[in-house]
Amino acid sequence: MPNIPAGAKTPQDHQSKTEGPKVEKVDIELPEFDDDGKPVLGDDKKPVTRTVPGRRVTMPTAAGAVDVDVPDEALDDFEVLDDIRAVQDDNDASRLPSLLRRLVGDQYRDVLKALKGPNGRVTTEAGSTFVMDLFAALSPNS
Repeated sequence: MPNIPAGAKTPQDHQSKTEGPKVEKVDIELPEFDDDGKPVLGDDKKPVTRTVPGRRVTMPTAAGAVDVDVPDEALDDFEVLDDIRAVQDDNDASRLPSLLRRLVGDQYRDVLKALKGPNGRVTTEAGSTFVMDLFAALSPNS
């Protein structure tokens, strides 16, 4: 092993790689809703669910990785398009929380918990980076 002097820089190709998001196809169970937006209950009084295709994305965060399940149908949502347009064209970062909720649904609070800093808050940078990285993982060719 060669003797490397203290303070020597490591070439780019020898630096450790940062973990990126990992994406896998999964089936996701979602609750059924009636026309009023209330969950449909079965004869056993438990919510009726349906199984839809989606993707599980393992996203690295400062506190460790967080898994989120994104139904494919969440990407085919007219209101998601409006949120994306507002973020990209108007630089309206206030639409990012709405966008995240539409993508991850009930896992929204879990994501925020994973992104909280030492002061107990999620910084705008951490939240926006997470949403943008999640989108990049879901559509790597766009």
